[in-house]
Amino acid sequence: MNGDHAFAFLYVSEILGRRVVDQEGRAIGRVSDLVASPGDLYPAVTGLVIRRSAGERKVAGIPAENLQRLRPGQAIAIDPAALRSLHLEGTEFLVSDLLLDKQIVDVQGAKVERVNDVHLLFTDRVWIVHVDVGFTGLLRRMKAERAVRRLVGLFGKALRDELISWKFVQPLAEEASVGVPLRLKVTHGNIRKLHPGELADILEDLGKDERTMIVHSLDPETAADVLEETEEDVQAAVISQLAPSVAADILEEMDPGEAADILTSLPDVQSEEIIAEVEPSERAQIKRLIEYEEKTAAALMTPEFVSVGPEATVAQVLDEVRRMAPEIEAIYYVYVLDSERRLKGVTTLRSLFRAGAEQKVSEIMETRLVTVGPDEERGEVAEVFQKYSFLGCPVVDEETRMMGVILIKHAFDDLLPEFKREARA
Repeated sequence: MNGDHAFAFLYVSEILGRRVVDQEGRAIGRVSDLVASPGDLYPAVTGLVIRRSAGERKVAGIPAENLQRLRPGQAIAIDPAALRSLHLEGTEFLVSDLLLDKQIVDVQGAKVERVNDVHLLFTDRVWIVHVDVGFTGLLRRMKAERAVRRLVGLFGKALRDELISWKFVQPLAEEASVGVPLRLKVTHGNIRKLHPGELADILEDLGKDERTMIVHSLDPETAADVLEETEEDVQAAVISQLAPSVAADILEEMDPGEAADILTSLPDVQSEEIIAEVEPSERAQIKRLIEYEEKTAAALMTPEFVSVGPEATVAQVLDEVRRMAPEIEAIYYVYVLDSERRLKGVTTLRSLFRAGAEQKVSEIMETRLVTVGPDEERGEVAEVFQKYSFLGCPVVDEETRMMGVILIKHAFDDLLPEFKREARA
């Protein structure tokens, strides 16, 4: 590197293990880590951690100009008088300790990666600008990068660096300390822009501690959206790691049927502790769903749907849809019930928007109804969805009283084996 340049780049692996000497060339120790502090965009590297021969660790300020001119095998010279005891202040963290060989989330790529090296920019200060998640990072740490690059070059190929800008790397913990594994700071706006499905994929790639940190950093509604996109075992694992009150807040934002499925997969004692924290109205719904046989229509349904009386006008129905929209995740149909909650008809949103505002819903509703009973097997439910291409199917009792709705959005995973059997038949 040319020291006349205004800036230069260096990897952490090119600094770790370097001998540290005083101005006279006398040995002081070796670099074991770097101290950094979060910034608005890039963390600033503020010190070298030096391990002495006795095993103690000291910190020295970053000799940025010396490091810019650092050559392979060259020792780093510092003033011994500047050494201080290792003590992290505020949000300072140890770069190698928290990053190397740890998992991070690439927010731009919406995936979990392992950090193999850290890329530093030297100006008047030193900044962490990238993490290296590629094969070249491993080779560099094994001191084999140059040899492999030459070998690959003989075949007309080139090794490709895989660097992720720090602005797309999100540590979870606001505070870092020695020995704490890397976390992902999901309070950063970038990760909130991810689709719940992308965040769900990330959750499934992380360990239980990282999953818990992410969920704790999301508001209950977002956490519920994310969990609804994950596999059942991940849902149960995450909820089981949360305090009952926190778990209850998230389950209240989920479809009651989905919440009931999660709770039935937990140990009874833990499930009861969480249910006790759920709001009374949601608690009653969830407890009813838990009592239904696992492979029946009732176990697949949600008790949340939009219903109106037959005398309601189209304008009144649309007002009811708007009122219920914040409470119900998916509204595909509006169900028309009499005073005894018996199902009399159904209409779609499309039909409502095409009708006149003062028309009664009874004039436009479909009265030829397809329903399932609460005890029907999943195979029969799947057959209804396949035959009629429904997005939702009403569940009624023997008196045709409306009990709930099975939404294909929520029941698809449960019905998929039945769909496959139907397709092979």
